[in-house]
Amino acid sequence: MSRTSRSVPTLALAALLAGFALTGCGDSKAGAAAVVGGDRIDISTLNSRVEKAADARESVGAAAVPGVEASQEELTLLVQTKVLDEVARREGIVVSATDIAVEKRKLLAQTGGQPIEAILAGRGVPASGVDSAVRTQTIINRLLAKHGEARANAIYIETAESLNITVNPRYGKWDLAEDALAPVDYAWLTPGKGAADPSV
Repeated sequence: MSRTSRSVPTLALAALLAGFALTGCGDSKAGAAAVVGGDRIDISTLNSRVEKAADARESVGAAAVPGVEASQEELTLLVQTKVLDEVARREGIVVSATDIAVEKRKLLAQTGGQPIEAILAGRGVPASGVDSAVRTQTIINRLLAKHGEARANAIYIETAESLNITVNPRYGKWDLAEDALAPVDYAWLTPGKGAADPSV
């Protein structure tokens, strides 16, 4: 599928997550959009995320994402968040509410004072999802600091493989082979790469 601005994914600032795509066919438990390590992502949860993402974009006048792409995009984010949560558990990475608050202050300084909520809304992240996005970035930053990019990527891949990700055929298949080690540039928040412009 063609990747939109959030398809891989809008959870991070660093170029860590490799190029995973929802393509082809796959299996999942009935009623689930996907299953990650035995944990279900319900279709109702996915649909709610799609609606909230659309509302967030609309609130700042950002362009809408077409229906099919919007569902694939949000499902990608949900799956990758679960993978990163497992990475954090295995690596002993704990991100507290205080850590999140500190990181948000840093981001505010990097964006020249433009509210991070407005920037993320332009990418379909509702206000209720901001702390989760910052938490995920903090996990990535700590993983990179601990292992370096190559090993951090490998850890992410190994973890994803171990979780036996399956996706409901209506959304596609989780493909570990496609551009598996190609880094992703998160220009929407990375300092110096459009951080202050939610339309980037």
